[in-house]
Amino acid sequence: MIVVNEYVEVALWAILLQALYLCGKNAYDIRLHAIKEYGPIIHEFDPYFNYRATEYLYYNGWQKFATWFDYRSWYPLGRPVGTTIYPGMQVSAVFIKNWIVGDKMSLNDVCCYMPAWYGVSASFFTGLIAFECTLPQNSNGSIFTFLIDIYKGKNRDLNRTHFIEGTYIPSAIAGVCTMAIMSMIPAHLMRSVGGGYDNESVAMTTMTLTFWLWCRSLRANDDKSYLYGIATGFAYFYMVAAWGGYIFVLNLIGVHAAVLVLLGRFSTKVYKAYSLFYVIGTTLAIQVPVVGWTPLKSLEQLGPAAVFLGFQVLQFCEIVRKKEKAYPFASMDPSSTGRTRRFRTFGYSNLFPRSKRIFWSHFI
Repeated sequence: MIVVNEYVEVALWAILLQALYLCGKNAYDIRLHAIKEYGPIIHEFDPYFNYRATEYLYYNGWQKFATWFDYRSWYPLGRPVGTTIYPGMQVSAVFIKNWIVGDKMSLNDVCCYMPAWYGVSASFFTGLIAFECTLPQNSNGSIFTFLIDIYKGKNRDLNRTHFIEGTYIPSAIAGVCTMAIMSMIPAHLMRSVGGGYDNESVAMTTMTLTFWLWCRSLRANDDKSYLYGIATGFAYFYMVAAWGGYIFVLNLIGVHAAVLVLLGRFSTKVYKAYSLFYVIGTTLAIQVPVVGWTPLKSLEQLGPAAVFLGFQVLQFCEIVRKKEKAYPFASMDPSSTGRTRRFRTFGYSNLFPRSKRIFWSHFI
């Protein structure tokens, strides 16, 4: 670990904060180009429909919005907006109008500026993801050492007490650079330009927020970090309410949790973080009218549910293994049936091995 002078460290942090400010300022200015050129105008078809829906919610309230049948959409059939729309963006706009800006801005202006606000926020949260993933207590070695570990079927020691706690300058540099790239990347710009009042402008922020909180819930050397799984569940609910792409977020976190098991990284912290995320997130997602019971019925969302059930089995095996380790003669109870003893022998020792060896290497 490189040791730097205290004054040099302060200077580096000052430079990083200045760079962070410039990234946010430039990200905001770029997204306001259309508004500066043509004024606060909603453009494109979908953003204008979203504005109409926001206007209806603002003037009529949630109860009428949830049962609103719009005869002007999908004419002449009409559209039951309350059950066919992801209302997160509309609710956010009305909340900002009522509780933050008040009479300082019109509802139209709020809807025009929201994509730029959320675009800067998404860039910031993407930087936090890079910061979290590059912290020394969360990473060990390089991609090459990682591949070597997979080949050998072993993991490196996770107790990295030789690293300093808290913030870390190289990780902060990685976070600022990531934010700079995210703030000007075209794929993100086209979905967060001022006046482009569409679901993706809010969803990118909620997506990156969910991913960052999930990574934060797994931080090493922090016994209480799993509590961030609660915040991850609420952020995921915001994502569900904002955009149908929530399925991608759910499956990516589920795949990551499953890969952690395959790599021998399963622990009580991972179990608690994922369980809190899945239970809270799914319970709240069901409350969104357009989603309903889809998370428990859709085939493309059953994978994370299977991971959740698998985690319960793994944790149960961990509890029983610790109990039998504390009382080694308990498993030799003559009243136990032969089938129970065989299940213990195979299930606890072979099916769910708990060691520093990678999962699949146990069978080689």
